[in-house]
Amino acid sequence: MKNNIFIIKNNYLKNLKLKSIYICKKKNFFLNYNNNYFKFIKKTKFFFIKKKFILLQTPEIEELFFNYKLLNIYKKDINGSFYLKNKILRTHTSCLQNRFLKNYFLNKKIFNIGKVYRNDIDSIHLPMFFQIDFLINNYKIKKILLLLLNFLSFMFKKKFYFRIRKTKFPFTINSFELDILKNFNWLEIAGFGETNKNIILNNFFKKKIIAGGLGLDRVYYFLKKINNIKYIYD
Repeated sequence: MKNNIFIIKNNYLKNLKLKSIYICKKKNFFLNYNNNYFKFIKKTKFFFIKKKFILLQTPEIEELFFNYKLLNIYKKDINGSFYLKNKILRTHTSCLQNRFLKNYFLNKKIFNIGKVYRNDIDSIHLPMFFQIDFLINNYKIKKILLLLLNFLSFMFKKKFYFRIRKTKFPFTINSFELDILKNFNWLEIAGFGETNKNIILNNFFKKKIIAGGLGLDRVYYFLKKINNIKYIYD
C-alpha cells in the first residue's frame, strides 16, 4: 500500500457466462441492440443484481426538489444544467436517495442506473453520460471500496492501478474518490461515502446509510484505446 497506490489482479467470476436477461423495449437514438456499449450497460446491471441489489429507476426529467432542494444546496446554475420550465434534466442518479428513502423501507441494497445531463464537454466529459448510484444500509466504508474494486476487476479483466483520496460531495459526508491510471494520468471513476445528514433528516430515517456511484462512460473509456470519450458511442 505504498504511496496509497494499489494493484489488483482480476480473479472474479472467471468462468461467468452472461445471459441476455434484459430486453430493450425502446431504442435510444444513439444505441442499438448490437452496440458494444449497450452490452456493457447490461453487464453492469447483471453484476449488481447478482450482488442482490434491487434496481429502482428515477426519471430523467426530474423535479428540482429531488435533484437539488432537499439537500439545501439548490442554486439555479443555468450554465451547468439543462432546464425544462420548472423541471431539470437530472444531473445525477443520486436522486435515488431522496426519492426512495421516505417511502421505501431500506432493508435491502438498491441501485439506479441511467443517463444524466450536464453542460460540460471535453476529452473526458460529455453533456450526456451513464451513471450508476447505489445505497446500502448499515455497511462499512471499506466494504464499499471492495465492492467497487470487484466491479472494476470484473469489467477490466486485467491489472490496473488505482488510488483513493478524500474529497467532498453534496450527497455524502466523509467522502472518498476512486481514480484509476490511464495513459499516465489519473481518471476519476467513482465516489462513495456516508449519506448526507440532510437526506437522513428529511426522510425521517435513523439508520446509517452508505452511498456510492460510478461514471460508466469513464469505465468503458478506460477499456478502449481511444483519446476522446465521445468515441465510445461510435
